[in-house]
Amino acid sequence: MTTNSTEYSQRRAFLQATGAAAAGTIAFGGGEAATAAESTVGQECMTIVYQNGPDVRFDFDYYVSTHMPLIMRLYGESISRFELHRGLPGADGGLPPYIATISIWIADVDAFERAAAEHQAGIRADVSKFTNAELISQRDRVVGITSR
Repeated sequence: MTTNSTEYSQRRAFLQATGAAAAGTIAFGGGEAATAAESTVGQECMTIVYQNGPDVRFDFDYYVSTHMPLIMRLYGESISRFELHRGLPGADGGLPPYIATISIWIADVDAFERAAAEHQAGIRADVSKFTNAELISQRDRVVGITSR
């Protein structure tokens, strides 16, 4: 089955309109910038995971309504897409290893690094307002893509 970018865009719009966020993913961004961020070899991405555990809390509502907009405002056009994923139980029903995973697609590396240097401390200070989980972050570069 071959799917073009228009069909992907239509699916994305449908999922967003039907509350796909409840299924575990919230995404800021859209349109051509999001498509490019999802499908370009060489694209940089920041991946952040929040480790799960029996006493870990994560306020997804706060993250979506306050933390994501804060980052998008401070980082501006340097981010083309911002995704929040909720960890789901494994096949055995056990806790997922990560309560949340974040993917931040970087549109402009230099602008992203300038924004990080200026705003990272303030953003880190906001973390305690939505979670007590330990976070691990990593910068990634897309090296291969395949799809159906």
